[in-house]
Amino acid sequence: MLDQNIVKKLKEKYSYLHPLLFHRSVERAKSNGDLFDILDTVPKKYPLAWSDRENRWITVSDLYLKKELDELQQ
Repeated sequence: MLDQNIVKKLKEKYSYLHPLLFHRSVERAKSNGDLFDILDTVPKKYPLAWSDRENRWITVSDLYLKKELDELQQ
């Protein structure tokens, strides 16, 4: 369970992030420290996608993730 006071402070600190990106990060965080790590490592280059493997937002060259899907099917 995330501490709402910490979430509020992090929302102020990372106010430059799009609100939806912040909200999705909160949904995916497992702890307060995890949320900080996720927000602190958001790439500045777009497009972004969530990586379950890395538990972080990553920059992708192919927004449709065709390459990653092909790798999963093999």
